[in-house]
Amino acid sequence: MDDIYPILAVIDQPGEKVVATIIRVNGSAYKKEGSSMIFFEDGSYAGLLSAGCLETDLAIQVQKVFGSQEAMMHQYDLREETDLGWGQGSGCNGTIDILLEPVTEKLKEDFLLLKRLLDSYKPVIGLKKLNELGEYLFIEEKGEPFGNWSGQVPVIGFTSKSGIMGGSSVFQHTYQPKPRLIVFGAGPDAKPLVSLAAETGFSVVVCDWREEFCQEKNYPAADKLLVGFPDELLNQLSFSHYDFVVIMSHHFQRDQEILSGLLHENIRYLGVLGPGERTRRLLNDDDIPNWIYAPMGVTIGAKGPVEIAVSVVAEMIEVWRKPVHERVELIWTIPD
Repeated sequence: MDDIYPILAVIDQPGEKVVATIIRVNGSAYKKEGSSMIFFEDGSYAGLLSAGCLETDLAIQVQKVFGSQEAMMHQYDLREETDLGWGQGSGCNGTIDILLEPVTEKLKEDFLLLKRLLDSYKPVIGLKKLNELGEYLFIEEKGEPFGNWSGQVPVIGFTSKSGIMGGSSVFQHTYQPKPRLIVFGAGPDAKPLVSLAAETGFSVVVCDWREEFCQEKNYPAADKLLVGFPDELLNQLSFSHYDFVVIMSHHFQRDQEILSGLLHENIRYLGVLGPGERTRRLLNDDDIPNWIYAPMGVTIGAKGPVEIAVSVVAEMIEVWRKPVHERVELIWTIPD
């Protein structure tokens, strides 16, 4: 998911910090524009901008930022394949421009506000000036922009792509709320799915009416556990387009109640465990809508809970990465 989340998780820790962001990629590289990570003054870091071939040198470069407390750009040329080049053995063939920004008190406060907005499922556009390093702006759709910015703010196209805005020296990146996976069914076969989804970057909620199953000791990676029957659970949850839902309680009547309650919700993904014929019976022999994944998971011949979890998470990632109408059509104009 978005690289911003590991940064937001540690942004409030004491000590000086520097955020590194890929601004421009020419050719091929391990990660693309908008990817970011954070460095600490002791040389440790969180996140990655490559397969591990750049981070050691970046830890040296950021010491200049720690010393000056001024943002700087640094470029790596991965095309060179000699012993003196960064490209040897990396499989990359391009150049990477990386912006290094000191985390000032103001930037820390703005990152914490960004976190609160993302936690409220509000996407936020981030802008960075490249001709005046250190100036940045965050723009939330229906809120006031915040940051450190002088002069006019350009008209912003809301897009899931990151890069330098055409004809300008402004870098744009859209921070997307973390997708949430809601698992209905806390049986033993849900454990690897919850664990893998959480490790991949999903916020995970596990729901079941059986309290002996729905316990923290069984799902330590889950962000929330909800115990109740389907009607109670559906009343407790408020769904959004950032939600992925999986039905896997193995109880026909409970699954039917859950599926019926979700048919008119605006969710991103709805997967049902089991063969398509069972899902048709859950729908009272109606045809399965093409937006319901039944059987859920990428067709890889998966057997057993772990392999099924891999196939389902792969399918959810594929759905998450696809462009969506609502994420590319918005245009925001910010007054002077």
